[in-house]
Amino acid sequence: MEGRETTTSSQILVVDDEPDVARIMAINLEFEGYQVRVAYDGRQALEEVAREKPDCILLDIMMPEVDGWEVLRRLKSDPETASIPVIVVTARDTDIDRIKGFSGGAVEYITKPFDTQVLKHHVRRVLGERDLEWEEKNREERIQKLQLTTLRDITEKLISTLEIEEVLETIVEKLMVLYDLEVCAICLPDLTGRRLNLASLRSRSPLGHKERERFNLTYYRLQELVGDNPAKLQGPQEVRTADFARDDVSGVLTGLRSLYLLPLRAKGRFIGVIFLGHGGRMTFSEQELELLSAIGNQAAIAIENARLYDDLRYDEEVHKQLLQRVITAQEDERRRVAIELHDGVIQNLVSAVFRLQLCSACLEENPAEARKALLESQEIINAGITEMRRVISGLRPTMLDDLGLIPALEKHIRRIREEAPVEMEIELEGAEVPPLTLEAETVLFRISQEALNNVVKHSRCRRARVSIEVEGEELCLRIEDDGVGFELPSVQRRGARGFGMAGMRERAESVGGNLTVRSGPGEGTLVEARFPLYAVAKEE
Repeated sequence: MEGRETTTSSQILVVDDEPDVARIMAINLEFEGYQVRVAYDGRQALEEVAREKPDCILLDIMMPEVDGWEVLRRLKSDPETASIPVIVVTARDTDIDRIKGFSGGAVEYITKPFDTQVLKHHVRRVLGERDLEWEEKNREERIQKLQLTTLRDITEKLISTLEIEEVLETIVEKLMVLYDLEVCAICLPDLTGRRLNLASLRSRSPLGHKERERFNLTYYRLQELVGDNPAKLQGPQEVRTADFARDDVSGVLTGLRSLYLLPLRAKGRFIGVIFLGHGGRMTFSEQELELLSAIGNQAAIAIENARLYDDLRYDEEVHKQLLQRVITAQEDERRRVAIELHDGVIQNLVSAVFRLQLCSACLEENPAEARKALLESQEIINAGITEMRRVISGLRPTMLDDLGLIPALEKHIRRIREEAPVEMEIELEGAEVPPLTLEAETVLFRISQEALNNVVKHSRCRRARVSIEVEGEELCLRIEDDGVGFELPSVQRRGARGFGMAGMRERAESVGGNLTVRSGPGEGTLVEARFPLYAVAKEE
């Protein structure tokens, strides 16, 4: 318990850069019998405290040069002035500001415009008998309550939508307001995980193209900025503005005095970062770091949920399109088979029946004519068998039945090389592959066929490679090229090529496998399908 007599000897330092506001506070306090001194900026306030310690300080926050946060930090970090009670009186009224004030050591937080009676009440309280233990407990409880309120508000806003763009915009807008930021940006990794791309950005001043490009960075560049593996970071990390802006000599980024990086993690996985840039010196108390980390966790969960929803919606659309394509293909195939059976096989069979009837009619009277009709019937039936095989070959490549999987692929590759518009080297590596089911052979052949078609049409490569090998308990099919590559999201979400990939994936999944595609601009493409051996190997 600490006591202090409230007498006319009590000195109060009013710190405010608005003379009218400072005068109102001074007049009201002087009327109560206090001795009042006034400082009109942070630097002058520190000088007044050094000259003579006051019994209480009323501190504004938004002041030029040295702001109220910096004054509060210096006062509380100096043992000589740490015990002076500070009441924050400011127009800043967010929960984050209140948390910053209380965690910084303020005993009370009053927002402008204020009630002079409330102001005088708090001054009397802190100058009277004080229970420091109660004050500390009360301050911690208020901080916790403010933290929960802030998190609740952010969470309510984030769960109101599953649209990824809206989620990202909500996060940056909330952080801009809560922390009075100059710049806030969210960067998310691409599908390769080797780069982070700018996903959402807010800035009080327009950023040029070069400045925006700073937020598209490689994983290695990110590691340079924080000096550690970004995936292992916990909580906000300060980044030197000069390192981030590099050789920029002017612009918004070079004008930042503070730049922090907040890693985003969901289910233990690194899923991106948030950059927070401030025009002033930005420091965080332990409680503020806890809150910012909690906000980052909520943001990461919201982003991950929105992405999952986006992926699910895309998958549903792809499946819908694929189902329609399958139905259309089935109907087309039925029509094709019906026409070819009617025009080919059935006509041959009808002709053979007529010849056999002729043979039966003249068997006794004209054996030579009967023999001729019988031979013609045999030829017609053989032609029908050939035609039937041709029709069936449209359903399963006859090469697989005649040659087997590896030789059939070799023959297909030779044909592609002959027909390719440019000279292209394609090689096939097939280790000892166990006998496969007919369905599995067809799936592997069709996936290879589709992937090689994409190589010829799109890759502009000089060399491609197909390999089939057993790896442990899996059969692995790889088709890779050294071509121009592509951005996976843009291709997967539009156009026939995207559905071609989805079709390959569907084929792989139909026999218990899975298919992945890895690519990037200028990095070539790898299509890899893996199948459990027990699902594709033929039973002995």
